Amino acid sequence: MSNETNIVNQTQDAAISRRRVVKLALATAPIIATLPTGAALARSSNLISATTATGARDVRGRTLCLNANSGSMLPSGNTMDLGNWPHGTVTAITERDYRVDDKNSAATISEAAMCNQGGTFYFEQSGTYQNAVWRQVNVPRGMMVSWTAMSSFAGSIRYTDV
Repeated sequence: MSNETNIVNQTQDAAISRRRVVKLALATAPIIATLPTGAALARSSNLISATTATGARDVRGRTLCLNANSGSMLPSGNTMDLGNWPHGTVTAITERDYRVDDKNSAATISEAAMCNQGGTFYFEQSGTYQNAVWRQVNVPRGMMVSWTAMSSFAGSIRYTDV
């Protein structure tokens, strides 16, 4: 009878020991989740990379240009950190015949070059060759980004159409 009592006591002790391990694991889970490695992983989600001119088009065919002042550029030069509380400004550049000056004889410039260079540009809004009405647009210097990447920051990004 003594052996049977010892076996029952050992079984009960083992069950209590397993419960203690589970309770301890549950109690320390929040601490483990907030360790610096977890914070670094969460922080990396605010990084956004530049894309090519064809990859920077949204569903309406506009080139998306993320303003360089929206965050800080990483040393690689093609990735921006939008900060702890991501924010930013995107200029959506409609595909048109843009010029560097308000004259038909002025050099043309692509939407991608407008984004990379930044500045004031012009497009012919209406009129004929002699009576052209030019519209001025200002595009802050920035980097081209994909629509998919911008959609992950919905609510944190302000858009300006040109």
